Amino acid sequence: MFVIDKYAYQNRWKNVKADYKFAFYLFLLIISFSGIVPLQACLIASVIPMTCYVARMSLVSYLKWYIHASIFLLISLLTFVITYHSQEHHFLFSIPLWNGYLGINKESLQQAFYILLRIYCSLIATYFFALTVPFVQMVQLFKKIHIPLFLLEIIILMYRFIFLVMYEFLTIRDTLDLKFAFYKKRKNYKAWGLLAHTLFTKLLDDNEHLNEVLSLKFDGYQEE
Repeated sequence: MFVIDKYAYQNRWKNVKADYKFAFYLFLLIISFSGIVPLQACLIASVIPMTCYVARMSLVSYLKWYIHASIFLLISLLTFVITYHSQEHHFLFSIPLWNGYLGINKESLQQAFYILLRIYCSLIATYFFALTVPFVQMVQLFKKIHIPLFLLEIIILMYRFIFLVMYEFLTIRDTLDLKFAFYKKRKNYKAWGLLAHTLFTKLLDDNEHLNEVLSLKFDGYQEE
């Protein structure tokens, strides 16, 4: 089970109807994309502690989930904030480069702040929904809002396939670990290569079995 699923199945609102939580999620998304900074600040200040309380998780564990997203966001926003212009007075901070200046101006910095605030508010809202709605309730909710059946089957299939990949990865890793494959640096590289090769081969084999099952299923539909 994923960590996020563990919190979703043990949260304090697990018996609350998914419809209400989905409506609240949409309300949070509206605030996130509204561009009204006071409302977005209130969302951040209120939803984070509420999510930690409802999901029964510590604030430190919750904030760790933003580390990887923050790295990608900062890299993306750097390309947006840093601009090039021929005149120096357009920048708050700049360095001379060729016939112009490379630096940061006030407009791009302000826009980057609004974008960053919008993204983090959306992440906070999405984490709240994911941590309070178990996957079973989520599937029932998708049925109620009339998500196409084929799309719903793909979602369930992908969810199941991710679990299969994780199970195979952990099994192979633990097997190699028992054989001291990660003991030395040279053996470490070899062990990870062997793990990737074995995992890829096993998944290809599982994929063939899955295709056979799906083919039989669709053949049954055609006969009907």
